[in-house]
Amino acid sequence: MRQNEVSDAVGPPLLASLAGRRGSAADWVRAALPRDRALVELGDGGSRLRIDGRTAAVRPETLPLADDAVDTLLLSLVLPLVPRPDALFAELRRVLRPAGTLVAVVPSGTVRSFAELRTAGVRRALGGSWPNSAGLDHAGWLLTSADFAVLKDDRALFFLPLPDEAAARGAPAALGTAGLRPPGLVDAEVLTPLAGGSLPVALRRLVARR
Repeated sequence: MRQNEVSDAVGPPLLASLAGRRGSAADWVRAALPRDRALVELGDGGSRLRIDGRTAAVRPETLPLADDAVDTLLLSLVLPLVPRPDALFAELRRVLRPAGTLVAVVPSGTVRSFAELRTAGVRRALGGSWPNSAGLDHAGWLLTSADFAVLKDDRALFFLPLPDEAAARGAPAALGTAGLRPPGLVDAEVLTPLAGGSLPVALRRLVARR
């Protein structure tokens, strides 16, 4: 299986809707994946495994994969949703081949631009809390402490279009389903004032080696 065979299916569908300076968030994630390498993706908080375009429900601490079976593993918006990641990291080390690549994508918890600062209050109003807040700004430390060598750690700002009031009201639930906001109460009224504009969504992308 070659990387480009799965390139159109990385991450939750919402990533393809997030637009940035150099394309969509899905494009940005794909750019970090080694070419011509078999890819396994773990998403939905660690409960979904995608291999060769097929998906299965899994437990992140017991992945149905053989030892040293994976060339490249994508953690798609998983780390902040796993309360105790030690068992997950043990499984990742087990299934990744020596020198295998781990790409982790998480929401960026750091305000890095005026646009993000302007809507920081909106994001706080979305409510909820992450089961593992260290999976945001301390994601690099988590990977290093789990014996992964972090090769790249970068962030990018994307925008979720909110063309009308219906889109703005539906955005909190969509962001929660995608793993881009913490679990919690969905207040459909919070983003209504942004109808006709867009919502900044910052992402962090880490590339590590076993």
